[in-house]
Amino acid sequence: MWKKPDERVERGYMLLQAATAEGALGDIPTAYRRAEELAALDTEALTILARVAADFVCRLSLASGPDWTTSKDDNGNLVNIEDRSPERRVFTRRMMAAWSIQDTETFSALLHAACADGQRRHSHLADLFRLTIDEAELHGKRASRPFSVVRQMNKSILKEGLGKEDWNR
Repeated sequence: MWKKPDERVERGYMLLQAATAEGALGDIPTAYRRAEELAALDTEALTILARVAADFVCRLSLASGPDWTTSKDDNGNLVNIEDRSPERRVFTRRMMAAWSIQDTETFSALLHAACADGQRRHSHLADLFRLTIDEAELHGKRASRPFSVVRQMNKSILKEGLGKEDWNR
C-alpha cells in the first residue's frame, strides 16, 4: 500500500534539488540560504536529508574514510585537518568519513548527537548542506551540462530518501 510522503521531507527534497541547481550554476548565496532552511527542519526530516546529502557528496568526491580528516603538507607528511578547522566542519568531515566507508552506525550516532544538541544542531547540519552546495558548484563548473549535477542529487534522493515503491509516484 502506498503511503503519502511526509510533507516536510518532500519540502527538504525540493530544497536540496534547488540548492544543488543553484550551486551548480554558481548562485552560492541563494543556495546557502536554502542550506539554512534545510538545517531548520525537524529531526525526522534531517535524518533522511543528511543521508541524501552525504550520498550526493560521495557520488561526486573521490575522498574516502580518512581522506576526509587528513591532508598532506608540502613535504608529503599527513596532517590532521581537524586541528585547523572549526568545530562544525570537523563534524561534517567526520560524518563524511563515516558515510564514505559505509559506517552508518558512526554516521547515525554523529547525526543524532548533533540533532539532540540545541546549540550545535543548526550550525553543524547547515555545514553539511553547505558542503553539498560546494560540491555542486565545483562539479557544475566542470560539467558541460550543469543539470547533470542535479541528476546526481536525484539519484541520491532515490537511493537514500525514497522507498523503492515510491520511485515512480
